[in-house]
Amino acid sequence: MEDLLGQVEAPTSICFPLYNLIPEIISDENMERSFKRVMSNLHNADTRSGIKWRETVVIDGVECTPRMVRYMRRKKEIIAELKEQIGNGTFRVVRLSSFEVDDGPKRRMVQAPPVVKRIGCNAIMEIVEKHLSPLLIENTAASIEGRGPHGLFHKMQEVRAENPDLIYYYQSDYKGYYDHILHDKMIDIIKQYIADPILLPILIDFVKVLHPDGNVGISKGLRSSQFFGNLYHNDIDHAMIEECGKDNYNRFCDDIYIYGDNKKELWKHRDTLHRLSKPYNLIIKTSEKVAPVSAGMDALGYIDYGDHSRIRKRTKVNAARILAKIKSRKRRQQIIGSFKGMACHADCKHLYYILTGKRMKKFSEMGVTYTPADGKKRFPGKVTRLGDIVNITIEIHDYETLDTKFGEDRYLVSFKNPVTQEWGKFFTASDEMKGILDQISDIEDGFPFETVIKCEQFDGNKRKYNFT
Repeated sequence: MEDLLGQVEAPTSICFPLYNLIPEIISDENMERSFKRVMSNLHNADTRSGIKWRETVVIDGVECTPRMVRYMRRKKEIIAELKEQIGNGTFRVVRLSSFEVDDGPKRRMVQAPPVVKRIGCNAIMEIVEKHLSPLLIENTAASIEGRGPHGLFHKMQEVRAENPDLIYYYQSDYKGYYDHILHDKMIDIIKQYIADPILLPILIDFVKVLHPDGNVGISKGLRSSQFFGNLYHNDIDHAMIEECGKDNYNRFCDDIYIYGDNKKELWKHRDTLHRLSKPYNLIIKTSEKVAPVSAGMDALGYIDYGDHSRIRKRTKVNAARILAKIKSRKRRQQIIGSFKGMACHADCKHLYYILTGKRMKKFSEMGVTYTPADGKKRFPGKVTRLGDIVNITIEIHDYETLDTKFGEDRYLVSFKNPVTQEWGKFFTASDEMKGILDQISDIEDGFPFETVIKCEQFDGNKRKYNFT
């Protein structure tokens, strides 16, 4: 960055702004995935509502609630209609329904489009988020695929465990975050990364749909708003990281947490955050504070005391009240499962037992493992070309022998990048590499091992890859 709040540097492998995203959005695979996602959300919402229906209808192997039936029966027609509208740029969200939802101790007003428009929004944002999510900082997790509050919570704990001097924290959140987002600034940010002449007007419509004649405030229920909210704060995030350090600064939606080894330093970071937020029309609540972690940091649904953590009081009180009143056995199991999902990320085994009468075990204590029917191993990560991982340090963790359409007796090798911590796998037919892997498998504690793969050219354009 040239200054503290300059434009975020784009990932080197991507050239912004992006054009021609429409074919990817209206692909059969993406439209099908978006339809299924919205139907799944409807099913979950109808199930949670507790409303019982007379009979279960199954369409294309999917168990449908009454509300889902009319969309499932028109699935092909709906997808074809959306593909045409998105493809020619006429897709618009023209109506939002407002309703209140519980958000902790508060009631919030949110807005959502009709179900068919919801499917279109999902299809569009699925691809937009795929290309723009790499711009976001690693330590933000709200509404980002593959991340979440529990992951961020544990990441924050790990940072403090590795840096015991970080005994203080600054915490704040914004007043009406989505209500204060400036349309012009949000649109300018989008234009930095998206220049597709068909897609851009649709995205601008998403920004302005709640207040078409105004210049501030975006919908709290539209799928696009979740990601736009992250993108709107992104320049501020990167500027704060420049000042605080990558691991010390964390954000979840509009909640911000900064670690430090002294209060004076944190108050300085607080002043910087106020200064950077002002041009974005964002107002930080007066409840912000600097305090020792040992006093209890209220973050992401937990109270973290440094050496242990607890679930928020209102969460356990609500769970206790519901479990005391509920009569349906199925619904009780759902509530217990949901509470266990929270409790297992904190030091709450005894609380879980008091409320449910059940002892909570760790998965590692159960001794349960899965063995695929074909006896083959399943490695995490995507299949990678060998040419894409030459000359970088990787860790080789395991391998499996497979017969593929390209030949028999090929090795599928599992590896991890120690810098990014990302898993991957590659195929090799090299007798040399296969022989080395066989020898290492006979050595006690041979795996994992660290290596750099090198590429040698011979006989013109032929390539040979080796472990070094």
